[in-house]
Amino acid sequence: MASVSTTLCLPASLGSLAELSNALYDFVAPFALDSALVYQVDLASCEAFTNIVKHAVNYDDSQNVIITLSNDGQQLMLTLADNGVAIPDEIRRELGHAPSLSPDPLVQSSWPEGGMGLLLIQSMMDNVSYQTENGRNILTLTKQLSSEHS
Repeated sequence: MASVSTTLCLPASLGSLAELSNALYDFVAPFALDSALVYQVDLASCEAFTNIVKHAVNYDDSQNVIITLSNDGQQLMLTLADNGVAIPDEIRRELGHAPSLSPDPLVQSSWPEGGMGLLLIQSMMDNVSYQTENGRNILTLTKQLSSEHS
């Protein structure tokens, strides 16, 4: 399968979450992917987008988030790019590393300082990477696609 991708530009507003979710489901519709896998990507992408709105751009809906969805037959990749504040170093260090002690979802004092969002994203996706490039934050979420079709 040749790589297929689409890009959209959404206002950095919580009101854009439905559009992001709809775009994801429209994008994956032709691929007959497992609905549980798509749900995980949807959940992680909505959490990542929410973090950008809240923390990177501080609810400034005059800013945009550029989202690229791609499928190369092996993996589904979602990239979110914004021009907001970069992820702080102490939080960035947690990316790509499973916490040594898993927090208890029912015990808030066991949660990471920033809450459960990053942990949720990492638990839903196979790979999460982040970089800043020319003042632009780029968060890439990757989900491996099973070779089996259900």
